[in-house]
Amino acid sequence: MEWNSETLQFLSQCFIHTLSPAPEPRRRAEASLLEASDRPNYGLAVLRLVAEPSVDEQIRQAAAVNFKNHLRGRWAPAASPEEANAGLVASPIAESEKEQIKALIVSLMLSATPRIQSQLSEALAIIGKHDFPKSWPALLPELISSLQKASQASDYSSINGILGTANSIFKKFRFQYKTNDLLLDLKYCLDNFAAPLLEIFLKTAALLDSTANSGGSAATLRPLFESQRLCCRIFYSLNFQELPEFFEDHMKEWMTEFSKYLTTNYLALESSGADGLALVDDLRAAVCENINLYMEKNEEEFHGYLNNFASAVWSLLGNVSQASSRDRLAITAIKFLTTVSTSVHHALFAGEGVIPQICQTIVIPNVRLRDEDEELFEMNYVEFIRRDMEGSDLDTRRRIACELLKGIATNYKNQVTELVSVQIQNLLRSYAANPTANWKDKDCAIYLVVSLATKKAGGTSVSTDLVDVQSFFGSVIVPELQSQDVNGFPMLKAGALKFFTMFRNHIPKNVAGQLFTDLVRFLGAESNVVHSYAASCIEKLLLVKDEGGRARYSSADISPFSSAHEQPL
Repeated sequence: MEWNSETLQFLSQCFIHTLSPAPEPRRRAEASLLEASDRPNYGLAVLRLVAEPSVDEQIRQAAAVNFKNHLRGRWAPAASPEEANAGLVASPIAESEKEQIKALIVSLMLSATPRIQSQLSEALAIIGKHDFPKSWPALLPELISSLQKASQASDYSSINGILGTANSIFKKFRFQYKTNDLLLDLKYCLDNFAAPLLEIFLKTAALLDSTANSGGSAATLRPLFESQRLCCRIFYSLNFQELPEFFEDHMKEWMTEFSKYLTTNYLALESSGADGLALVDDLRAAVCENINLYMEKNEEEFHGYLNNFASAVWSLLGNVSQASSRDRLAITAIKFLTTVSTSVHHALFAGEGVIPQICQTIVIPNVRLRDEDEELFEMNYVEFIRRDMEGSDLDTRRRIACELLKGIATNYKNQVTELVSVQIQNLLRSYAANPTANWKDKDCAIYLVVSLATKKAGGTSVSTDLVDVQSFFGSVIVPELQSQDVNGFPMLKAGALKFFTMFRNHIPKNVAGQLFTDLVRFLGAESNVVHSYAASCIEKLLLVKDEGGRARYSSADISPFSSAHEQPL
C-alpha cells in the first residue's frame, strides 16, 4: 500500500465510517480495512495517517487504535498448529515495514495529542515486547535523548509519554523468570536508563516542591505527579529482580523523596476533586509498593529508613477514608506494615499501645462492611463468592487488614488474641443493643473469627484461639441459622453459613444434625450467595470424617431432611 493522496482519502473515509452509528456503513468500512490490512505497508500507511495534521483528530484517533491492534495481531503472530494448517494465522508484517515503523513511532508518539499518544505508546510497547532490546537497539538511546530534550524544555506531555513507554517495556522485569538473558537485558537497561531516571525524578521533585510551596494550581501539579508516579513504577521494575548497584548507591535520594510524598499534603491537588486526590493517592501507593519491595528483598540495605517509613505509613493510613477510590492506597500501605510485622524488625510493634492502636485505627475500620461490599453481594454474587469463599480477596481491605493482624500475631500472639477477643465481644454487645441498626457489628465479629482462623497443615480442619468455637457457634451462629426469615439480613446469614462450613469439624454431630432442616430451608433463600453457601455447607458437612476415616453423617442421618425437601415433578 503506497502512501499517496488516494491512500489518505481511502483510509480517512474508512475510519470515519467506522465511527458511524449506522451499522451498514460501519460494517463496510471494517470489512474494507480488514481486507487492506493484508496488503504490504498497511501498518505504515495507517501510522502516517495518524501523523497527518490535516486529518480530523477523531479520524486519527480511530486510526491509532487500529494501528495498535494491527501490531498486536501481526507483529509476531502466534497460532496453534491447527490454526496454521487452516490458514487462520494473520500474515506477519514484513521486516522492511517493521524497520520503518520503528524509525518513526517514537517521534510521532511524542508529537501527538494526549489521546493519540497513549495509543501509540501502547503500540510501541507491543513492539518492544518482542523486539526490545536485541532487535531494537536504537529504542533506548532515542528515548533517553528525547527525555533529556523534553526535560530541558520542561515539556511534561512528552516526558510522561516517554516515561509511560519506558514503564511498559520495563514491566517484563517484574513478571519473567530470572534467566541469564533477562539479567543481560536488565543490565543493559540499568546501564543506560538508571541515571537519566534519577535525574528526571529529582528535577521533577524540585519543581513539584517549588510549585506546591508557591501555591501552584492543580493543573500545574497534575503532570508533575503523573511523572513521579511513572518514575516510581519504573523504579519498581528495575529493582524487582535484585538491588542494582546504582540504586543502592543513590538510595538516599530516592528514599528522601518517597518519604516526602507519604508525609506531605498537597491541598491544591487533593481538594481539586476526585481526579486530583486519585493522582496523589496513586503516587503514594506506588511509593508504598517500592518500599514494600525493598522491605521484602533488600531488608538489610533498607533498615536505616524503616522506622521513618513505618511511622509515615501508619500516620497516612489514619487519614485514608473508606471510599472505594482509595482502596489501592490503603491496601498497599497495609501490605507494607504486614511485611514489617513478619520481619526481624517486628519490634516496631512492641511499643506500649501500638498493637491496640493498630487494631482500633486500621484493622477494625477496614474490616467493617461498606456500601460497596453490600452492592457486590447483591449485584455480582459470583464475584462476591469468588472473593469471600474461594480466597481470592487478598487485594481487599477486609482481607489485608486481617493479614496484618496475622502478621503481628506471628511474634505477639497473646497480645493480638486478647485484644481481638475483646473487640469481638464489644462488637457483639453493640449488636445485641440494637440488632437492626448494628447488624454490621455482628458481621464484623464473625468475619474476624473466620479470617483469623488457623488452618492445620495438610488438612481441612481449622482452629482459633479468639473464641470458644462451640460456645460462639451456639450463641452467635445458631440464632442466624434458626431464623425463620431466610431472607432477612442476608449478609449475616452468609457469614453464619461460612462459619458453620469452616468450623464443621468442631461442631458435635448431635448439634449439627439438628440444623440440617435449617440448612435445607436456606436453599430456598432469595439471595444467590445465601443459597449457594447453604448448598456448600451441606456438601462439606457430608464429607466430614471422624477418626478412622468413617463418615460422620450417614444416609440415615440426612434422609428425613432430603425427603422433606424433594419437590414433585
